[in-house]
Amino acid sequence: MKEKLIVTFLALALLVFSVVDRVYAIEESVVNQFLGSPLLALTAIIIADVIAFIYRKIKK
Repeated sequence: MKEKLIVTFLALALLVFSVVDRVYAIEESVVNQFLGSPLLALTAIIIADVIAFIYRKIKK
């Protein structure tokens, strides 16, 4: 079960890194780039999934 969780996490991390847009050498902060990208929604979904997983584990 632990291996499945690790593989799932690594797959999601790979997805996040592959979705990242091009890097520009401009004076825009990382926070502004993150807030303007679809990564914000993806990160929120991943965090919600992790919280639900932990909640189910605790509830058992």
